[in-house]
Amino acid sequence: MDRLDQYRCGFDYDLFFMHHYGLCVDVGPWHGFWGRFFQAGAPVPEGFAYFDLVPENNGAEGPPFLSQFAFGVFSGSQEALHSRQGFDSDAMYDVTRNAILGQGVLIPYPHKYWTAEVFLQGWEQGGTGYLFSVDREAQPEK
Repeated sequence: MDRLDQYRCGFDYDLFFMHHYGLCVDVGPWHGFWGRFFQAGAPVPEGFAYFDLVPENNGAEGPPFLSQFAFGVFSGSQEALHSRQGFDSDAMYDVTRNAILGQGVLIPYPHKYWTAEVFLQGWEQGGTGYLFSVDREAQPEK
């Protein structure tokens, strides 16, 4: 990845990017990719996948995904952060989602929905951050 240093975007953390290609969770399987965010136009090394993130919703299902996201940072044991007991997914996912929705921010589910676990201290230390795609243009129904 050192070859891509000049394309860093400022959010330079390892992450596990997850999505359903714009489908509902009960229609299509989830897909997960280890990676990082880079500036637009960064070269993609052979054998690597990439997803374009764009500022405007084109109305189509799946990629390109929206570039806006909400970011939650957590502390505590990895076991507690990734606990599934009593949660839809796990603790970090549910808390981040509920905070976003509680503030009236729209998650573009399912068409442009994605999430990512963020490894602020590197992947070896476990994830302590969580991203959710959000749609800044759409307003939730009142």
